[in-house]
Amino acid sequence: MEWNKTKTIFILAFLVLDIFLAVEFFELRSKSNYDIMQEATIEEKLAAENISYSNLPKNEDKSYYITAKSKDFTVEEVKKVKGNQTLVLSSNISETFRSLTFELEKPYQLPDVNMESKVSQFLKENVMYGENYYYWYEDVKENAIICVQKFNNYPIFQAKEDHIGMVILYLNEDNQIIYYEQSMLEDIKEVDDKESAVPALKAIEALYNKNFLKANSRVDKIRYGYYTHIPLSNQQILAPTWHIAVETESGEVKDFYVNAIEGDVLESTN
Repeated sequence: MEWNKTKTIFILAFLVLDIFLAVEFFELRSKSNYDIMQEATIEEKLAAENISYSNLPKNEDKSYYITAKSKDFTVEEVKKVKGNQTLVLSSNISETFRSLTFELEKPYQLPDVNMESKVSQFLKENVMYGENYYYWYEDVKENAIICVQKFNNYPIFQAKEDHIGMVILYLNEDNQIIYYEQSMLEDIKEVDDKESAVPALKAIEALYNKNFLKANSRVDKIRYGYYTHIPLSNQQILAPTWHIAVETESGEVKDFYVNAIEGDVLESTN
């Protein structure tokens, strides 16, 4: 008789426990579903903070790392330079040159409009392997134009101080090119398997998640290319990269680089 009562008590206790656990489970599940439904998209998060962007580039289906070597220009190559140019020699004269500086005997006039096309023309007509470079931006502070090397028609991003594959055109007050500096990468090769790049919007989201995008800022430019934030003296390894230029509320423009495969922020000008 006592055993029957005990058994009944145990059954009722387990029944109450089961009901309690079931209620807790369904409440937790409902809350989880609600949280998922409430999670805002990156577009909504950006809009809420008045962070704008437009004309995002298409997705890149095939991304890969590349390797390259810093080129040493030879005396024979320098002798073939077109136009009225004079090589500026440093005190360390050798048979090869890692970087070159040429002065123009006659300044090359640039227009106030359509400057990019005129710069491209100058590169092709006057600079060794000039078709491998393209106009990137104007450095107003230094009164210079920065042109970077490209691979498969994609730019190789780099800091001006690194100067691993770059032509810098220096101007006078009349907007004329008076001299330029050149460096170059060669033996550029694709490495590793090709992968799909993270979409441009995902790269923007990576900046947002790292708190690099402030309220009322604007994504001014975003472009796919290659970049290394640790340039070496000779051999370079460059990652597929999204370069993102952001204009802050105060009008300052900051540059960011996001690995296009991993989605990690490589470097910023913060």
